[in-house]
Amino acid sequence: MDSRQREEQYTLATYNHIRFPISLVRGEGNHVIDDEGRRYLDLYGGHAVCLLGHCHPRWVAAMRKQLAELVFYSNTVYFAPRAEAAELLVSHCYPSMAAVYFCGSGAEANETALKIARKATGRKLVVAMEGGFHGRTLGALSVTGFPRMRAAFPENAEAWTRFVPFGDLGAVQALDPSEIAAVIIEPIQSVAGIRTAPASYFLALRDHCRRCGIALIFDEVQTGSGRTGEWFWGMHHGVEPDLVTTAKGVGGGFPVGAVVASDALAAEVKPGDQATTFGGGPLAAAAIAATYRIIEEEGLVERVARFSASLRERLASLEGRGVREVRGLGYLLGVECDRPAKEVQARLMEQGILVGTSGEAQTFRLLPPLTVGEEEWEIFLGALEKALRE
Repeated sequence: MDSRQREEQYTLATYNHIRFPISLVRGEGNHVIDDEGRRYLDLYGGHAVCLLGHCHPRWVAAMRKQLAELVFYSNTVYFAPRAEAAELLVSHCYPSMAAVYFCGSGAEANETALKIARKATGRKLVVAMEGGFHGRTLGALSVTGFPRMRAAFPENAEAWTRFVPFGDLGAVQALDPSEIAAVIIEPIQSVAGIRTAPASYFLALRDHCRRCGIALIFDEVQTGSGRTGEWFWGMHHGVEPDLVTTAKGVGGGFPVGAVVASDALAAEVKPGDQATTFGGGPLAAAAIAATYRIIEEEGLVERVARFSASLRERLASLEGRGVREVRGLGYLLGVECDRPAKEVQARLMEQGILVGTSGEAQTFRLLPPLTVGEEEWEIFLGALEKALRE
């Protein structure tokens, strides 16, 4: 029995429908290598996680150092790596952000943000967007805008959620604001096929929430930490939320999530409101600190902004030749094709390139490391043209 068969036998079959038919053994920069020695250009990034590529030497050195010094202790003590990680995350986030809570995942971060908002406002209802995705735990699922996902677990708490069309400000304004604790929104809906709304919508939504005392939560689990060509998405348009949730790439590959709170909402959090054993542990903190130092010192945010503009232009030039539409920002892109995305994904994999699919059947996603550059994009574009011709 090989490792794939053992994994299928001894793990719950939650991922078997989406797994690539390969078994990876190593990562090097922007590539991964399978157990047969074949190299793949990784434009999926482990689902938007590997921001620095694979096994970045400086990140590995930082983690080795922390492993040799202190692997774990809980939040009952202070230690320098957590302080550094918190300072780096807050200082690179929106100007109004004041403090961070570390946890283990994006779903946990979203549930924590909803708790903070409900307690601070004294209200119970949450407004969420159709097509939004915030996690699969019961609390996060309750604000996820895919009915089929919620229907599979009808015991979730969606009764406390009001779902509205993404981009429809009137639908939000039509709700009684005295009952609304929070609006939670992905600035770019990734699972839905990389969908967003005009900047004017977010600016008006920000104004409505401020006037009505509603906490605005940006779920930047994917759009944070430089992926869009800014440190956080709202910086493109001067829109600041009250709470930011993030995860995925924030630790450079180490599992960690975070909630960053504005000064006003941070003041509402009291001892005992929230706790976690593993959140902000030494390894998680070292991973965040190393990731943010590398992103900053190697100019990766600026690199994404520079390369993504020309990449979008090149992808748009394929419209009418297999591509219908290109959506997204920075290194979070969706390419809608005139055929099933899984077919395009398979043909690219045959050529040694990994991309992701989405909840939209004809849209594949690019979620690559921020370190991918011009040479790799040329390889991808050539492979894509070939895949679309076949």
